[in-house]
Amino acid sequence: MTSQSHRNSQRSGSTLPHILFLMSDTGGGHRAASRAIEAALQRRHPDAFTTELVDMWKEYTPFPFNRMHTLYARWVNSHPASYGAQFWLSERLFRSRAISNLYCRSAYGRMRHLYSDHPADVIVCVHSVFVRPTIHALRRLGLRKPFITVVTDYALPPVVWYDPRVDRCLVPTEPAYERGLQLGMMPGQMLLTGAPVHPRFSDLQLSKAEARAQLDWDHHARIGLLVGGGDGMGRLLETAQAIDSALAASGNKQAQLVVIAGRNQELQHQLAQTTWRGKVRVYGFVSNIELMMRAADVMISKAGPASITEAAIMGLPLLLNGAIPYQETVNAEYVVKQGVGLYETEPERVAAAFVGILSDETKLAQMAESISKLAQPEAIWRIADEIWRYVDGSN
Repeated sequence: MTSQSHRNSQRSGSTLPHILFLMSDTGGGHRAASRAIEAALQRRHPDAFTTELVDMWKEYTPFPFNRMHTLYARWVNSHPASYGAQFWLSERLFRSRAISNLYCRSAYGRMRHLYSDHPADVIVCVHSVFVRPTIHALRRLGLRKPFITVVTDYALPPVVWYDPRVDRCLVPTEPAYERGLQLGMMPGQMLLTGAPVHPRFSDLQLSKAEARAQLDWDHHARIGLLVGGGDGMGRLLETAQAIDSALAASGNKQAQLVVIAGRNQELQHQLAQTTWRGKVRVYGFVSNIELMMRAADVMISKAGPASITEAAIMGLPLLLNGAIPYQETVNAEYVVKQGVGLYETEPERVAAAFVGILSDETKLAQMAESISKLAQPEAIWRIADEIWRYVDGSN
């Protein structure tokens, strides 16, 4: 089901309930989470509601913040240390009630327009930055609409995710639940659901051989899938070159590399112009990532929550090759602590770890089994069912 106009649709003479998702295209995870929930709700309740996704940075922040959806990837790629520094500072500033209140009051006018422009029956927020100002405006306006947060950060979500004024806060991990309690949330307010992953990941029933046949990939190779999210973030070019060199040096002629540059056209061009020693396939943005994950033997990715949870559902061994400072490093530490993946940041060390994994069939099988323990394919249905309780008034 596609997103509908913000005006509630009429069906059989009655008004359908309308769900408003508050998200942003700063990274792929927020939109992906909204689409995943939307798809699960449609499976459960076909054509019984309408939805809309609003990019909050783009539509409801002043210049230059309304350019954040275009600046985010460039900032993280070019100056990760400064991005991490602002994240660290924000974490500490927003523990202050005075600063949080000031933020909410300064944003009130724009949030008031949000609810005027996009009337809804239920609000679902999947972006941490906008939880506090949107719930503040909703309550100040006296709009008694259910407000639900779906936490998309994984191991240690930022403090701004948690606001006791929300009706429900759905969290992905036990550490995220415990953090909420520490930050003033009530136990009955939160629900440990797991992370939202699109149903198509758990729906995929193809074998590895069948997936490779569809993709026209080599049936007998060991294949690594190198990704940097939808925006192609991180040191993908250097990492791909290091892996290519390491495989050539090891004499492993059966291993191949697939690199997904996402929407990063400059990166895609650089990868396409590179002279490779082994077999390297380069893709831009893809809409069948679940098929590629089924076909691969190892995924090399930064420590984004979506990548971790998708790999877990697919049972795909995970080699983390980077993390946004402070925001994602906790995810990498969590994966390593749980014993379900490896974490290396320097391209040469990533390459060495990759070659080591492929040279040990037992280790490869153990990694696949271990990461499957993190999988929660029912999480998206728990999230959808909980939201629906507020849509149909049965909460």
